[in-house]
Amino acid sequence: MSGLIEEIQRDALNKNVPVDALLRKVKLAAAKLQLESLETWIEQELNGYSGELPHYRKITGQPAGWNPYNGWIPIYSGDERFMELISEAPLGQSVATLQDLIDNNSGGLLHFPLPPGMVASLNELMSFQTPRIVIQFGRGSVISVLDSVRNMVLDWAIEMEKKGVLGDGMSFDPQEKIQAKQAMTTFHIGSIGNFVGNMGAGNTSGDIVASIEAIQKIKDVIDQIKSSQNELVRSGVDGNQLSSKIEEIEDAVNAPQPERGRLRGLLEDTRTILTGAAGNLTAEGAIALITALASSLG
Repeated sequence: MSGLIEEIQRDALNKNVPVDALLRKVKLAAAKLQLESLETWIEQELNGYSGELPHYRKITGQPAGWNPYNGWIPIYSGDERFMELISEAPLGQSVATLQDLIDNNSGGLLHFPLPPGMVASLNELMSFQTPRIVIQFGRGSVISVLDSVRNMVLDWAIEMEKKGVLGDGMSFDPQEKIQAKQAMTTFHIGSIGNFVGNMGAGNTSGDIVASIEAIQKIKDVIDQIKSSQNELVRSGVDGNQLSSKIEEIEDAVNAPQPERGRLRGLLEDTRTILTGAAGNLTAEGAIALITALASSLG
């Protein structure tokens, strides 16, 4: 009788086994091996994400606005950073929902709608007004998310076998449990380490601490605002308030564990300050970038 780890390996290699069914088997193994952080990842994949997403769930597509006469019109900008921010679609749905999305859309493009607040900010920057803006992408992007999950499970199961953790039927002996926990302190399951840290170190989720990617984006936007600060002040922004808020943001992003909630609040404060330069293109662009960043922080 084969052990649970070998069953997981076989299922990971079998494309006919749905990813959600595969993950339930991994969840059973994780519970028996007492790998709590691995269970946390599986729960989020099975039930959907409410906080920061792992990088493989952030796909890139083409932003487009709805025109009642011409249909969907692609949105373009010469600002690469701006395009990057409005072209990223965070897929936080459960793996079962993503699979259903693939199964029921055999052709054409899929749409990820931008939140109303971001649509309003973008409308102020564009030459045409649109009630809806989406990010368009193909089925292949969703398939790649599911394949990433399947591949990470296979990598994990292979690593468990290398450490002598196979199981006897549905059970694991005490030594296997010790070996599994030791392996998790040094082995990162593909991209999993990017959003919950070391899987054996007791981290739980990305709900509180901002991701490295988000921090870098915030730093980039703040650098752009600082370089245009004189122009913004001449256009009506309170220079003292802006300088003070920039200092607070820089302190927050340089903290050992930058807090998402605090960063979101500081960004929203900065957006309010910039409204003093209403009509200034630089300020409007900064407001749109900040709105996108604040939305990405939840």
